[in-house]
Amino acid sequence: MKVYIETYGCTANEADSSAMREAIIASGGVIVDSPADADAVIVNTCAVTQHTSRAMLKAISRHEGRRVIVAGCMAAVQADMLHGCERADAPGAGPVLSLLGLTGGSSMPLTMSGRTAIVKIAEGCRGQCSYCIVRRARGDLHSCPPGEVVAAVRRAVNAGAAEIFLTAQDTGAYGLDIGERLPGLIRRVNEVPGDFKVRIGMMNPFSVADIVPEMIDTLRLPRIYRFAHVPVQSGSDRILSLMNRPYTAREYAALIGRLRDCIPDITFSTDYIVGFPTESGEDFRLTLENLRLCRPLKVNITRFSARPGTPAASMADVPGPVKRERSRALTALHHEITSAYMRAAAGSLRQVLVTEKGKPGTVVARDDSYNMVVIPEDLPLGTFVTVEITSSGITYMIGNRPQ
Repeated sequence: MKVYIETYGCTANEADSSAMREAIIASGGVIVDSPADADAVIVNTCAVTQHTSRAMLKAISRHEGRRVIVAGCMAAVQADMLHGCERADAPGAGPVLSLLGLTGGSSMPLTMSGRTAIVKIAEGCRGQCSYCIVRRARGDLHSCPPGEVVAAVRRAVNAGAAEIFLTAQDTGAYGLDIGERLPGLIRRVNEVPGDFKVRIGMMNPFSVADIVPEMIDTLRLPRIYRFAHVPVQSGSDRILSLMNRPYTAREYAALIGRLRDCIPDITFSTDYIVGFPTESGEDFRLTLENLRLCRPLKVNITRFSARPGTPAASMADVPGPVKRERSRALTALHHEITSAYMRAAAGSLRQVLVTEKGKPGTVVARDDSYNMVVIPEDLPLGTFVTVEITSSGITYMIGNRPQ
């Protein structure tokens, strides 16, 4: 059987698609590069926002007339929107393989893009956020055994990976179901022989609140990027309560401040939802204040969209034009903060890891704090080099190797 796989959404979906590829090949099937050559097309979907779901329907419609299997979160939670195609009843490789009549593969597939490997350490989460549909699709937390994760990292490094992404719906919740928490897993990964760096995926603030000292220690390990993606979602305590996010804006800021005090060169990433139901001008002002106070360098901004079956879907929505205005204002402040940081880096020397190709004649690299550095030179992926920061853009630095 010839199968074409099309993947959308998060790194967990990418890992799921890799598991499908391995299982299909192990059972004698063939992965093809074009849907025109396939006996079946798998569309691995995302459903995080209303806009995303609409985009998924367009993607599926492009394969009209072929055998289409819809996998991922949309298939699990929005089956009523899918017509004329087969669907997997849960995310992951298993349900898709059953539809294809195949068996085989690995529980920890090797997901490689260039010299970067994605290793999924858990499925599901313990959160109960009122707006989230992914929790319904992915279910409760199921952590992978530490030995399997370490073996997958070792296999990736042996295959040439110079960068490892540890991913999950919430990496901070890792191990709550099996007794070994995230810091212990990271220490094991750090001991794998090889020359590589590790990026830890998103950690909810309520998931890491009880392991902050251990996380500080692990973020100081030599192979671990000094980087933390900790989503706040809103700077308003009233909105956080409606979101069912169990912390206050002050508690979040204290967590960020503690991490920054102990690891001065740490880079933070965060997420904001603007226009959450009943969000007032004052609520949004508090979100702007949170951004000014915490100064994350990477910010994901999402305009609220109601997801079916979630508590927030029944709340009073904010008008679309107000959401757009607030999104633009938050983005402008984010760019102001980030561009100032990037400009201030001029003249510094940094060791960076080349991770991907950029525009012709350039490569993209990451420094030890996971800041993006563009190098105007064609270097091999996986190369560690020292550069001097000479200029910058809004969200990246430009570095040249010293002459």
